[in-house]
Amino acid sequence: MLIGGVLVKTQTKNNSTDIVNFEDCPPKADAMIHSLRAFGYDLGMAVADLIDNSIFAEAANVWIQYDWNDGDPWIRIIDDGKGMSEERLVEAMTLGSTSPLEHRKPNDLGRFGLGLKTASFSQCKLVTVATRTSRGGEAVRFWDLDHVENVKKWELGKVPYGEVRPLLEPLNEMEHGTVVVWKVLDRIIDKDPNHQSSDEFNVKFLAVQKYLEMVFHQYLENKRKRLDIHVGVAKCSPWDPYLIKNKHYQELSDERYEDNKIRVTPYVLPHVSHRSTEENEKGGGLKGWNAQQGFYVYRNKRMIVSGGYLDFDLKPEEHYKLARIKVEITNDMDHEWSIDVRKAVASPPDRLRNDLLRIARVTRNKASEVYRARVGGGGRRNPAVTNTDDVWLKVRRGEKISYKLNLENPVLKKLIGEVTSDNEWKKRFCHVVESTVPHQLIIMDGLEYEDCHVDLLGNMNSPPDGLLEMCREFYDVKRGQGLSHHEAVDVLSCMEPFNTHPAFRAMLDAITV
Repeated sequence: MLIGGVLVKTQTKNNSTDIVNFEDCPPKADAMIHSLRAFGYDLGMAVADLIDNSIFAEAANVWIQYDWNDGDPWIRIIDDGKGMSEERLVEAMTLGSTSPLEHRKPNDLGRFGLGLKTASFSQCKLVTVATRTSRGGEAVRFWDLDHVENVKKWELGKVPYGEVRPLLEPLNEMEHGTVVVWKVLDRIIDKDPNHQSSDEFNVKFLAVQKYLEMVFHQYLENKRKRLDIHVGVAKCSPWDPYLIKNKHYQELSDERYEDNKIRVTPYVLPHVSHRSTEENEKGGGLKGWNAQQGFYVYRNKRMIVSGGYLDFDLKPEEHYKLARIKVEITNDMDHEWSIDVRKAVASPPDRLRNDLLRIARVTRNKASEVYRARVGGGGRRNPAVTNTDDVWLKVRRGEKISYKLNLENPVLKKLIGEVTSDNEWKKRFCHVVESTVPHQLIIMDGLEYEDCHVDLLGNMNSPPDGLLEMCREFYDVKRGQGLSHHEAVDVLSCMEPFNTHPAFRAMLDAITV
């Protein structure tokens, strides 16, 4: 057939070797550079991407340093890893230097051959890398995005600019390692000089520190091959997503798939009554208790996903917030799990979805049981005891739910009976109380202030003497019905309102038989 006046033989996809059929079509450097800057990194993600390279270089220490520098700020990431040869550095600075389909070493946290570049480009317009191996010799390369845009070519710089050279000097004191310097931080600082502030710049790194403590917590807590990360003058401490140092956490049965390439371990975190103030504060993580529930996906111990339910049709709910499910995969499963360039998104393969959904539902149900446990009653030892003695009853009418006073609750029944026997008065009283329950306010306060409605201070809901005396009266009645001391205490400890404050249980335990 004729194409452009040239006779070309017909070819198929598997027989397309004739050079006449193809032509070089490289991307425009000045246009492509803007696309590469829009991958959606935030500062923490970008720094973490560089630390991935440090881990692969077997670094024991990483230092993230920064300076406002009178409105011309810089960021420097230093590691004491094995460094790179000049040839390897040029390869590392080349976009798409490694195919995501290539076989990778087990400890390689990269995938696309883009991380160093896209992470850096997302935050700055000038990135310089200097590196040294134990064999000696220093290699330097840099990308100047303004230069690329001007010349419209992928020209990699060799000799660092004068204002950058002092920032590379720490490498001179190291036997081996790598220094990355970011300057022209146009994505981090406000372009309006009236809104630029050293305080605002410095405070960003508090969030960076917390993010790194979360993402790399398994490396930070590894006692055999520890990684230390320093952000400014602060040393990172590992975040404990599962509160495993608290004896009340629960680790449910783990499951393994595909020759141990995938390991799933569900956890249920301790009830608020069993957590310290520090655990309550830190356990919520970066996003808060409610948003941090769900799946935690790790690739080679590096956290990819921190909470949420992936793309399952499960919503984060307040009563499930103690559910956290650890999923560990190897780095040869990136494609199957759809891990993105930023290493911040993952989606499980179809063959695992039913199992993961099942595990999530079981974990959520168990977490709901722990969340709904009442404080002060000492727990329910007798499984035969039911909640028919609750003060409040939930009434469902279609999609609507209301809460009614349970006039059959023994305590409520006795208290109202002491006031009146008039049924109309009882109806009026109950209507006023039930119709004014501040549902929306309770919900809003619960979301804004972690567990503010439970674990109250003792003096905030301390029972009056008369109610304690009534608890003792009910105890005597139960004993008279033939219950043993422990059985009577069990029943009353689960009866509202006798399960709302430890004073009731303390009074019952003090009874001598």
